[in-house]
Amino acid sequence: MTPLIGGGPLNAVERRQAEHIIFQLQNAWEMYVRNFILSSATGHASGLGGLVPASVPHAYRNREAVSHYLLQVTRQRFEPKWYRPTDAINAARRLNIANVANVAAAIGSTPWPLENLRLTRNFFAHRSRSSALELRALNWFGSSDTIEVETTVFPFDAGGVRRFDAWCAAMKVVSRAML
Repeated sequence: MTPLIGGGPLNAVERRQAEHIIFQLQNAWEMYVRNFILSSATGHASGLGGLVPASVPHAYRNREAVSHYLLQVTRQRFEPKWYRPTDAINAARRLNIANVANVAAAIGSTPWPLENLRLTRNFFAHRSRSSALELRALNWFGSSDTIEVETTVFPFDAGGVRRFDAWCAAMKVVSRAML
């Protein structure tokens, strides 16, 4: 994202590039949470105390098999929405992972620092009235301001950190706390 910041107004290609970076950042976070919880259940995750012991039967000792096991246990047709802290924590509890306390403490914090990233991603992905209203509720814009990458991702928040950098830093802090 750094090459796009501070070089003046973005052209259409650069703007779309920045939007795709936001998509990928949100997707990477969801996949990290999913993979960490599923790996914890299989016994293939490491925490500060070493290897996390498996919590699922031996036949389910890989991530994809444990995802099917989770669906059986929860009697659901679809995996949890991993971006939702409550869904991810419930999945960790249903899988009875040994590090559930760390996971719940890390991703159960409120206010959830990555919610603004999700709302930003949703706006750029869907550009719907509802996604615009959700993003505008953050009070980042005046009523007549247009929502663009430059006005959502690049500005500095309290503390002098760009929103994009704050999201990345929050991911690092939360992922370390999950260990």
